[in-house]
Amino acid sequence: MADLQSKVTQLTSQIEGQLTTMVDEIEKQKLRPMGRNMHSCIVSCYDKIGKSGRKEQIEQCAQNCQMPYQQAGQVTQQEIGNFQNRLQNGMMQCQNDAQAMVTPDMQGDEKKMRQVENNLFKCIEGAVGKSKAELGPMRQRIESRMVVAGGSNGGGDSGEKKGWFGRG
Repeated sequence: MADLQSKVTQLTSQIEGQLTTMVDEIEKQKLRPMGRNMHSCIVSCYDKIGKSGRKEQIEQCAQNCQMPYQQAGQVTQQEIGNFQNRLQNGMMQCQNDAQAMVTPDMQGDEKKMRQVENNLFKCIEGAVGKSKAELGPMRQRIESRMVVAGGSNGGGDSGEKKGWFGRG
């Protein structure tokens, strides 16, 4: 059983590493530029409205500038959470299936229990493999919802929302 646990730990470490790498790449390639655009946009709000406008105008403009970046973070976290839930559910189903196969007479039979463990590992291996295959489509979903329009949104004081997240 300890051997099974170490194999499962190794599998889950691999998928966690791949997920972390993907998220790091998204953060560097998409979120950081969006963060920069957000801050440039906020500065533009102060440049356009700062000396003559009302405080509420600046706040609304800044809020409009922050929205795409905040939504991008939420989309990323939601996709990661859904991914982790699917992986966990798949592994739990494997565990449930293995437990359903065990009968009272098998508990003392090392050969039969080893077969159950082997089947459990193969099932978990399949669940992890399926999750690995989901990483690419998940990345595409995340990135497709982060299409950054060129430059800042012009200060955001027009109330117009640019084409981030397919809106506007």
